Amino acid sequence: MDELLLEVTQASFSYGKEEPIFQNVDLTLKKGEILTILGPNGAGKSTLLSCISGFHKVSHGILRIGGQDLYKTAPKQLARQIGFVPQNQIKTYEFSVREYIAMGRAPYLRFGQSPSKADYQMVDEVMEQMNLLPLAEKSYTKLSGGECQQVLIARVLVQQPQIIMLDEPVNHLDYGNQLKILRLLKQLSARSFGIILTSHMPDHALLLEGTIGIMDREGNFTLGTAKTLLHEEQLQTLYGEKICRTYVEQAKREACIPYPL
Repeated sequence: MDELLLEVTQASFSYGKEEPIFQNVDLTLKKGEILTILGPNGAGKSTLLSCISGFHKVSHGILRIGGQDLYKTAPKQLARQIGFVPQNQIKTYEFSVREYIAMGRAPYLRFGQSPSKADYQMVDEVMEQMNLLPLAEKSYTKLSGGECQQVLIARVLVQQPQIIMLDEPVNHLDYGNQLKILRLLKQLSARSFGIILTSHMPDHALLLEGTIGIMDREGNFTLGTAKTLLHEEQLQTLYGEKICRTYVEQAKREACIPYPL
């Protein structure tokens, strides 16, 4: 469980000669670890995930995956190591849920090759594990927000990466579906996946009980634990509002709660 999956050292990113969107980011991710990145809108959280996924290249710094330079890793090989669940997914084609999830096998197929019987068996096994079999023949474009997020995660699972990255995975979901996705992420970490997600909700970081990264409005990044980072002064600086961190006896856990409006 202590195997190091990802190292980011002194990473910064800017578009051309513009001011850095984020700077001097240092982080590591091990098997079974959850890293929740918090920060206000526009702080650079999504851009950081894009750089770690290989969609963008950092302006400065070193990114290593499995000890190798991330940017020298072939795209197909990188896709076998990192699975990415985007914040927004455009639903264009009328694929069935089963067909859509099967697309996660693409890094293991030759150009133009279709998924094999064994690939579809893996798809069916993942759908069964996630209770998605009743949706197998439903059109992906007809899914609800909560169903869509679960299917996106299922597609990543059949990709068989070591790291799963999610950009605001509970955005636009009702509270019940938010908790369902967060519970799923904890289950995946218990299966040794390394998890990185962005969130606007500090309470999500407490629920997930992992490592926390905070990206402030100037693009500075701080890594730590809930105990060291999620204090009231930090939360007010981050969100511009008074937020209380307190122990809730009935829930048997600490929580971040706003003061009365």
